[in-house]
Amino acid sequence: MASRKTPSTNTRDNDVIAALHALLGPAYVECALESRVFYSTDMSRRGEVAFAVIAPGTPEQVARAAALCTDEGFAVIPRGGGFSYTGGYLPITERSIIIDMRRLQSIEIDPDNMIVTVGAGVTWHDLYQALKGQGLRTPYFGPMSGYGATIGGALSQGSFFLGSTQYGPVADSVLAVEVALADGSLIRTGSWAGTTHPSAFYRSYGPDLTGMFLGDTGAFGLKTRAALKLIAFPQHQRFASAAFETGASGLAALSEIARAGIAAECYLWDPYFVKQMADASQGLADDLKFLGGVVKTGGWRGLVNGARLATGGKAALSGQYHVLNVTIDDFSSAGAEARLAAITAIAARHGGAALTPAAPMAMRGTPFTDFNAPARRAPRRNLPTNGLISHGEAPATLAELRALIDREKPALAAVGAEAGMICFAVGGQAVCIEPITYWDDPEHFLHDRTRQVSDLKGLGAHADRPAATKAALAMRAQFAAIFAAHGAAHVQIGKSYPWLATRMPGVAGLVRNFKAAVDPRGLVNPGSLGLM
Repeated sequence: MASRKTPSTNTRDNDVIAALHALLGPAYVECALESRVFYSTDMSRRGEVAFAVIAPGTPEQVARAAALCTDEGFAVIPRGGGFSYTGGYLPITERSIIIDMRRLQSIEIDPDNMIVTVGAGVTWHDLYQALKGQGLRTPYFGPMSGYGATIGGALSQGSFFLGSTQYGPVADSVLAVEVALADGSLIRTGSWAGTTHPSAFYRSYGPDLTGMFLGDTGAFGLKTRAALKLIAFPQHQRFASAAFETGASGLAALSEIARAGIAAECYLWDPYFVKQMADASQGLADDLKFLGGVVKTGGWRGLVNGARLATGGKAALSGQYHVLNVTIDDFSSAGAEARLAAITAIAARHGGAALTPAAPMAMRGTPFTDFNAPARRAPRRNLPTNGLISHGEAPATLAELRALIDREKPALAAVGAEAGMICFAVGGQAVCIEPITYWDDPEHFLHDRTRQVSDLKGLGAHADRPAATKAALAMRAQFAAIFAAHGAAHVQIGKSYPWLATRMPGVAGLVRNFKAAVDPRGLVNPGSLGLM
């Protein structure tokens, strides 16, 4: 960061900037407008432009900065890797200071107790690399955006992906957290909160205070460190992919695999998303183009015209098939083979055609990709809308979402937008269904995520949202309504899902009381979870 002129002529506000300079150093207090605009813009929209952006380097600096800012009436907003698409770190008032947590880079590995204590700003990629060198891993080990996504961001947003079919979402891998509260106090949870020999080896010592700070989208405090479980790095992987004629049959296979507890990851791509993934990565595209030509001889039950896929080569990308991808982890070769045999049988029972598993192999071969790199930047914007549903409720939910996408397809096409879906098994109890809308938006290229600045001149030329952007946001509202009707849960709640308004009155009251206890003035990420 580079400090620029203060965005205010108010003497008292300028004193806050001066105090932050003294606390953090001028290099870590950013006031340049183009940077403040960038940090006030997530993957979906722009909030009010923050007063400043600061980057503390220690938990103590985070706590002291939070107290300094809130004492002067500024809202404080934690920001990790910046991959929110639900307004998670967007200011709702200009009197906001965004706290960039990425300088919190500590990693303390304790193999004797199978714990890693990690700074909130560490990326999942860096943690994975540090642990793998010692033959260790966290059970859940990161989202697809883990090259840049941080530990603290995932804990706040409630993410899942790598390892989540077997081990659940990120919260299930957390033992304790350290949190800076609005008043500048620094607290810890679980057994880590002890006054004698504190150690983060046990989460459930008394009420689960750790859980209150997970999935809170930063509304209750600023997580500075977390203690995560460790497991031995699984030495044996196997992979499977299968093509299905319908989403319903692919979903049925996914649910049965998840309930059996035999997969590390299990996810289903609809035909549109298969093509999107192929177009996004030339290497993956080359692999997927060969899928049709290397279909194995067994498992064709339910496919009416398997020969067309086997000889067409590109048929898997032509909008005809749903592709189920599965990754298996085990500590023995025999165990991995047994899991693979069971998964193959389940897919075949539901009409799946076995494919060479190029996609899950590619995902695990390079589990984290730098999506910020200019060469890999997606050519179109995309807006996911996730919903976690029980296995029993998932088929009807998927059918309604599919009907909506099919019904709106002509209107979306008229403004240059399209939509597809993916499904992901999260533990043995939940399925995430995620419709994603894709479209072109000139503003998409005016936020340089490599240099972390915005092109103010270019943004000024695009004051009105394109029709496609409005259509994408309208689709998200319709997707969310379908999820709500089926009792769905969500991750990345941010400021986009009506979480508090959907809670029973007694629960909503308890949450408001907790917010008042840890943040009496309501200045920690106001608006998140519906709390003001």
